[in-house]
Amino acid sequence: MNQTLDVRGLTVRYGGVTALDGVGLTVAPGELVGLIGPNGAGKTTFIDAVCGFTRATGTVRLGHRDLTGRRAYARARAGLGRSWQAADLYADLTVRENLAVGAYRPDWRRTLAEVLRGRARHDERVAELLGIEDLLDRPADGLSAGQSKMVDLARALAADPGVLLLDEPAAGLNTAESRLLATRLRTVVDTGTGVLLVDHDMALVLGVCDRIVVLDFGRVLAEGTPREIQDDDAVIAAYLGRTARGDRRGKGDRP
Repeated sequence: MNQTLDVRGLTVRYGGVTALDGVGLTVAPGELVGLIGPNGAGKTTFIDAVCGFTRATGTVRLGHRDLTGRRAYARARAGLGRSWQAADLYADLTVRENLAVGAYRPDWRRTLAEVLRGRARHDERVAELLGIEDLLDRPADGLSAGQSKMVDLARALAADPGVLLLDEPAAGLNTAESRLLATRLRTVVDTGTGVLLVDHDMALVLGVCDRIVVLDFGRVLAEGTPREIQDDDAVIAAYLGRTARGDRRGKGDRP
């Protein structure tokens, strides 16, 4: 169900405050796009607006479907998947059961397909894709932070989204876990699923993304390849910063 996400002129206002001002971007099948910017730049607001959790103007299209004005559940059924900043798993369920919850959709065609093919096989394929098949029968409340984040990603993928929007999946991960996440994300996009990645881990974003969009004060400041973004003076001044050695990382992010 791989589809292109096409967002144009997305604007969100809270009273007299403009959180997003005419933001547009695309995520093609098999493409990993990073969305970065300082705290308060509008990154999570963008995901919320695209997925229908925040009222906005502008257009949101997924493949041939115009999702503008549709409610969050309708956008999810159309193929928009997302994760949240906290991996809020169902602690009293196993990992397998968490994936089953993520895969559920009230759609008779999908239900029939699950009866014929078996939902469990699909869940196991997702688990294998992310390297967590050995966790399937473990209770979710016994997982490490890194394992919880990977299960959260698997739960979002279990719904077979056309495009997946990830909100800080590397938050709380150590360097090794972040590198593993990067490998798994590339595996996901190699299957043809488009991914929009919001994260403050610049080593992750710059190392794994095909293209990066930079927000600042709710507007697009720059867009380009990781190398182009690293060399953009406006982005360096607004967000990446420069250490004494010339390395660049997100201001306020861990070294």
